[in-house]
Amino acid sequence: MKSRRQRDRWAQLRPIAVAVTLTLMTAMATVTSPSAVGEAIPASAEQQAVDTSVAAAAAKGITQSISVVDRETGATVAESGGDAQYISESIVKPFTVAYYLHQADGEPNGPMKQTLSSMIVNSDDDIETALWNVDIVPTMAARYGLTNTVNGPETSPHDWGWELITANDEVKFLYEMSNDPEVAPLLMDAMTRTGSTGADGSDQSYGMNSLSGDHGSKQGWTDVGADASSPTQIHSVGWSDQYFVAILETSAEPNRDEMRNASTAAAWALAGAPSAVGAAPAHAGEGDVTDLIAMLRHDSDVLIAEVIALIGNW
Repeated sequence: MKSRRQRDRWAQLRPIAVAVTLTLMTAMATVTSPSAVGEAIPASAEQQAVDTSVAAAAAKGITQSISVVDRETGATVAESGGDAQYISESIVKPFTVAYYLHQADGEPNGPMKQTLSSMIVNSDDDIETALWNVDIVPTMAARYGLTNTVNGPETSPHDWGWELITANDEVKFLYEMSNDPEVAPLLMDAMTRTGSTGADGSDQSYGMNSLSGDHGSKQGWTDVGADASSPTQIHSVGWSDQYFVAILETSAEPNRDEMRNASTAAAWALAGAPSAVGAAPAHAGEGDVTDLIAMLRHDSDVLIAEVIALIGNW
């Protein structure tokens, strides 16, 4: 029987190993394409990272949708399943914050500022329940042009978290919100301070909240013990230094650790995608590309061997 320490070590290393593997696979797919020799390499590393992540999640019974847009322009960088609707869970909370900031012309009183900020940092359900009304999502969807974000069939004046969202609408919300002077200062500050644990004790340290450096995030998840007949949702939306990103997930037979790991792997792969492709010159010669492929294959072989060793020692 393996020790708890060994199991904990592998649990910590696993999403990082998966993310590095996805990044290496993305880089190898890019440099071995016909366009890689003698002409500019297409800026498709992010799309390949998205596609690889979605496929890896699907192999584990997880439906994953990802959308990525440029923070400066709002232009789409990559997406897969971006218009598929998911149950929002706590991803509705940034809409609630934006709604009340808009109502107050960006200047709520001191206690309300603290309340709104705390709801995001700690994903506090009690605050959301106290502030909830069914006008929140339609109002903010109209303000930011979110065509596929609506109240769900089970949304009611006393029950939130059933709203329907999409990855494409989420990154549009983040981009539009970031340019809204009434909303951005408070909401973006709160999202940069998202805690590693929510008010209910749930893990928030996955997905976009696992990144270092310039980043912000909001996490959402189906409560443990919820109706088992409904699919489990685990979401992460936020930003890195370059992109706004939405990673939405659902599974009918969920392993919550696997879902959080898949979200984290996607976030890390996207964070690493540009630098992986950047290793190749813009007009690489055949010899340069051959050397790069050999290096990547070696690194991949080493990583896979280390992962196999970890599993063997687990």
